[in-house]
Order: sequence, then C-alpha cells, then structure tokens
Amino acid sequence: MTAPITGSTESEFDASDASALLRRQAQVLELVAAAAPVEQTLDAIILALEDLIPGARCSVLLLDPTKSTLRHGAAPNLPEKYLRAINGMLIGPSAGSCGTAAFLRERVVAIDVRSDERWTEYRRAAVESGLISCWSSPIAAPRGDIVGTFAVYHADPHEPTPREKRLVDRFTYLASVAIENSHLLGDLVESEKLFRRSFEDNPAGVALLRLDRTVERVNKAMTQLTRYRSEEMVGRPLDSILQPHDRDAEHEPIARLLAGDTGCITQQMQLRCRTGQLLEVEATTSLIRGREGQPSRLALNLIDLTERLAAEADRRARQEAEVARQTAEEHSRAKSALLTSVSHEVRTPLQAIKGFAELLSTLDLDETRREEALARINLAADHLLDLVTDVLDISRIEAGALTLHWESVPVADIVEEVIELLTTLAADRNVNVQCLVDRSLLVRADRRRLRQVLLNLVSNAIRHGRRCGQVEIYCAPAGSAIELEIHDDGPGIPPEYLPRMFTPFARGEGENDPSTDVDGYGLGLMLAHGLTTAMHGDLKATNSSTGGASFTLLLPRPGHEL
Repeated sequence: MTAPITGSTESEFDASDASALLRRQAQVLELVAAAAPVEQTLDAIILALEDLIPGARCSVLLLDPTKSTLRHGAAPNLPEKYLRAINGMLIGPSAGSCGTAAFLRERVVAIDVRSDERWTEYRRAAVESGLISCWSSPIAAPRGDIVGTFAVYHADPHEPTPREKRLVDRFTYLASVAIENSHLLGDLVESEKLFRRSFEDNPAGVALLRLDRTVERVNKAMTQLTRYRSEEMVGRPLDSILQPHDRDAEHEPIARLLAGDTGCITQQMQLRCRTGQLLEVEATTSLIRGREGQPSRLALNLIDLTERLAAEADRRARQEAEVARQTAEEHSRAKSALLTSVSHEVRTPLQAIKGFAELLSTLDLDETRREEALARINLAADHLLDLVTDVLDISRIEAGALTLHWESVPVADIVEEVIELLTTLAADRNVNVQCLVDRSLLVRADRRRLRQVLLNLVSNAIRHGRRCGQVEIYCAPAGSAIELEIHDDGPGIPPEYLPRMFTPFARGEGENDPSTDVDGYGLGLMLAHGLTTAMHGDLKATNSSTGGASFTLLLPRPGHEL
C-alpha cells in the first residue's frame, strides 16, 4: 500500500491536465514571489489539486521544530472537528496516513481507514467526518529534511490512480517550495529585525561604509555623537570627520582588512564633530562580505572615550597625589631620622674632642699621653669631616649639582687602593679579602667617587660578613659595561630590608643592635648608590644563592653609555 515518491513532468499529463497544471502552478509561484502568507499559498495549492481530482479533499500538516509532531497547516475544506482531532499528532509507524508517512519518509495509502491498522487512534474522528480513504505524501525540503505531509481524502474507499499520484507529487513539490520560502522569509524578517535592533538601538555610534569609506547609513547614536543629521552623514567621506593620531599609517589597517589579513581593527582616533569639537573615540572597523565572498561594505563602531579618559586622568592625578603625599611623608621621616642620626653621630666625636682638649689644657701630660689625646682628637675630627662630607655629597646628588671628573679608570688599581685602606678593619675582624680583577679592565668614572663607592661596599661586606670569614671581589666585562661583584659570607640581607637597601638610615637588624660590633651611621649605601647613578652606572643588592649578601656594580666602559 505504500509507494516511493516519484517526479513528474507536464509530458506525463494529457493536454487539459498539463494546461491546468501550468496555470495553477503559475498562480502558486506568483503567491510565493509576492511573499504571501504561507497559509494563503497552501490553500491555493490545495484548491488547485481538489479542482483537478474531483471528490478529493486535501490538507497540509507541518512538522514542528522538534520533528516529532504534526500541526495544522492548511485544509480549507476539511471539517473543523476532524482538524482539531489530528492537530498535534505524534509521528510514528501507526499514526494514520500522515504521521506514518512523515515517520517512514514515503507515501502511505489507506484505501479504507475503517480497516487499516495504522488508523486505530484516528479512525473514529475520520469516519464521523465522512473521511473513509486517505493517502499521504511526505513534504521534503530541498536539503532533504521532512517539513510536513500532503494528504488526499475521499468519502469512499479509494486507491489513487497513476494520474492522481503524479498530480499529488507535483503539488507536494509546490507545497515544499512554499514552505521553504516561508521559512527563508521568516529567517530573513527575523534577521532584519535583529539587525535593525542591534543597529538602531546600539548605544555605540554605528555606520555602514562603502569600500571607498564614504558613509552609507548611520544609527541614531552616531548622529548624536557627531552632531550631524543622518542625511548630512550619508555620502560623506569618513576621513572628513575621523582621523587617526598617526596620519602616516591612516590607510594601512583598512588595507590589511580588505586583504583578509585581520578580522577587525580597533584604533584610538579623533572625531571632529559638526560643532568643531574634537572627541577621543575608539573606532572598530570590520569587513562585510557579499554573496560571493567578496568585500562588500565596512562596518564602523565608535565609542566615545571622553569620560573614560577623563576618569583615567583623574585617577592618575589622585594616584600621583597620593604617591607625592607618601613621598613627602617618607622625606619628612627621613629628615627626622637625619637629624636624629647626625645629632648622635656629631655629639659623640664632639664630646671626645672637647674632653681631650680639656685634658690637654688642665693636666700636665707626658709626651705619650699627649700624643694619644691628640690622636683621639684627630680621629674624632676625621669622623666629623666624613659625616659632613657624606651629607653634603647626598645633598649635591639630590640637587643634581655633584661635580664629576671623568676619566678612564683601571678597576684593579682602585680595588687595590680600597683593600689597602681597609686592611686594619679586615685585620680587626680577621676577614680575608680575595680580589680577582683583570688589570686591563677600564671604566669611565670619577676616580675619587669610584674609590668612595668601593670603600663603602667593601667595608660594608667586611663588617657584615662572618668574623674570620671571607670577602670576594670579582670583575668581568658585560657588553658595553664592566660588572664588579662583591660577596660576603654573612647572614645575608633580610628580605623585608632589600626594597629599602639604598634609602638613608634604613639600617639592618644588626646595625640597630648595640650589642653588635657593626658601626656606621646609615648613609654609606645610599651614598654609594647615588654616586653610582651619577656616574651613569647601576648598583644592585641581592642575597647570594650560597649565602651572604652580594652587591653588583655596573659602570660603562670608556666610549660607551649604559
């Protein structure tokens, strides 16, 4: 009772059928071309078929998106009661003619529904409506999916003739065209609505551009942003109102976009409004391709950055103000520390000078004690002189007024001088100072200031290394610079102290403990760092992987700059 769907041509019909078929087909296609509602088009198809098959009443059921249920599509001459009974039927192997045809994807013929086992569920509704025979063909979309069924009913038992099958095949095809066109039209309308909403209601300024970058269409937000009316924008060259900051690279991004090298480009640009006001905007341009995949248009989105940039500038200003406040507070604390430290460091040698001067003036001392008193006075005076010199040097460095005498300095000579000057300090702590410096290495520096830096660094290593320990000095080329490393074998630098290593008076734990034998007044490392920077070098402090502190001094070679 079932037969596969076959095609048909007008040559298979007699002259009267072929003429009627062509006329009816033309009417249906006119409705499709006019985008008539699908119900109207399906009604025209059904009425045409009923006119060509006397005694037939026809219907179209549409498969819902779930592909499991058939719902009413068109049936101008079937009883309303019967249509309600079959509306929403589930497709399956025993779902009348229509549900079974959709399930099997082939024509299903029920000559007499009163005895056909596939009609058990819908038999009573059909018989009460005077429908005794029903045969149905599945309606397939061009891509092969089943989208509905076309059914032909008779009031008596009936088996379709070859002519009727050919007619139904042709009108089933027309129904497929009408349904598919309805789906495409619906998708197009939905797409157009989505585009219109996303285009017109977009809070960003949006414009469609021709490939020559003239404006084709703008949304409301674009007119509000530019202060131009829509009709003033259409046809206007985009370059007349929108310019990149880099005018030389103006067309390069668009060229890459048209070449397909990038999906979209985003640039910060300047928008000149109708009022003459210049706005900072973020412009995103993307390429729209046509049916053949060729570039068709450009889509432009503009976002006004004025408020964002103002907020960022305000945030930066507040941050800079906060940094300035913190810096001022730190400087204030540093000044307090300076007064405290210097007053302590000055008071001690002054008291020594005063005491020994009184001793010399009030007592009759022998030559030995007199020389000892004078030596103590000289030592205290030297300490005061060093302190004042360091404070003045730091002031000059901060003011950018430090005078330097540039020359090519042999590193080995300066290192040997420093080691000689620190012989007594190293002997007091029983520290062995090892030096591995190539005598051919030269740096561009101020000889006296370089000696001052190394004196601070090496003396710091001797004081903070282990008693009976070792200090190592290495020197090697590093590109356009000379790198000098000083290692000790002490406990190293506390991690929390490293960030403030070169700030004044930021002394380590051992230096603040009066029970230790570490002396100094907290300016040495800061002065060493400042002098190194003034000589266009760099000074860093780390903890060695083998233990102890490590200072790395980097200075330019003669004829080079870091």
